[in-house]
Amino acid sequence: MDASSDDAFDDAAARRLLEVGKREEELREEFRVDGPEWERMSVSQYTAYAAMIHEEGGWRQLFPAVPFEEEARLDLGAVLRARGAHAGEFAGRFGRAADAVERGEDQVIIAEDVFRMVRVEQTVIMTSHGPQTPRAGDREFPDELDERPGAGD
Repeated sequence: MDASSDDAFDDAAARRLLEVGKREEELREEFRVDGPEWERMSVSQYTAYAAMIHEEGGWRQLFPAVPFEEEARLDLGAVLRARGAHAGEFAGRFGRAADAVERGEDQVIIAEDVFRMVRVEQTVIMTSHGPQTPRAGDREFPDELDERPGAGD
C-alpha cells in the first residue's frame, strides 16, 4: 500500500481535530445554556421597526421587525407596491402610498385598510453565561392583544 494513499492516517489532521474538540468542550463549559446561574444579569433594550395593518377590526404585523427605520419603510413600500399590482383601479393609490411611506409618512389609508409604521421595543436578557436562550413559556404576539375577529380561536 502506498503511503500517499487516501486511506493513509494523517497524524497532523488527527491532532488538529483533537485540539478543536478540546476547545469546543471549553466553550461549552464557558457558555452553558443551562445551569444554576441563569439569574438575570442585565437587560438590554433596543428599538426595531416594522409595519402593521389595521384590518377587519384588529392590527396585524406585516413583517418581522428590522433594526433600521429606513429598511422598514422600504419593506412597507414593497408590500404596498405588491398589493397595488393586483388592485385594479386602486393600483395608483398603492403606488403613491408606497412613495409617501418611503419619504417619511407614518400612516397611509387605502380603502378600509390603515397601514402604519411602528416602533418595536425588543429586549435581550444577558446572564452570567451570555444571552438567555428561548424558554418553554415564551410566546409570540399575545393573543389577548390580537383584536382581529377569530384570532386566538
